[in-house]
Amino acid sequence: MKYKIALGLGLLMAFNGLSWSHTGPNPDTKEPEVDCRKVFNFTFPVILGFVAKIDCNQFITSQEDWIWRYPNSYFDPPFISAFSPRTRKPEPGLRFFRRLSATEIDKEGSQLAYDTIFKKIRNFPDSKPPQRLIRMDTINDIKDESQAWFGFSSDEKGWVVICAPECAPEYLFLLEKR
Repeated sequence: MKYKIALGLGLLMAFNGLSWSHTGPNPDTKEPEVDCRKVFNFTFPVILGFVAKIDCNQFITSQEDWIWRYPNSYFDPPFISAFSPRTRKPEPGLRFFRRLSATEIDKEGSQLAYDTIFKKIRNFPDSKPPQRLIRMDTINDIKDESQAWFGFSSDEKGWVVICAPECAPEYLFLLEKR
């Protein structure tokens, strides 16, 4: 009996919560309107502009003429989030980028990164260093730091390894020009 009462109360609370949420095509006039293009006026590193773009200062996504995908998947497009999977501070709210910078790595640095970082990643797709390597450093609003390594084996193919702060197989995805 007490389980039925608890279940009934749980359903009542769930439906009550749903009745307070906004649904439908017309926004609620009482909701604050936020235009992220005005609130987050942010400059994205030019060196990565051909393959990536920033969306509302919270997500880095592919440019229209590039496909980003996880290995063995064609359905869930990856993105680089300002939310770090290994945050130093558990704080509520949306995360957003505070600082982004990108640097092209020379051949010697590319070989070093391949030997010390990429070869250790179980599902790394290449057996040699990339022809071109760009490292993007990010810092979010709560000072979580990460690196995204954009490696290109050609002008039309590559990969991204995210280190937040460690690099992991689940943080690797592929790039391909359409």
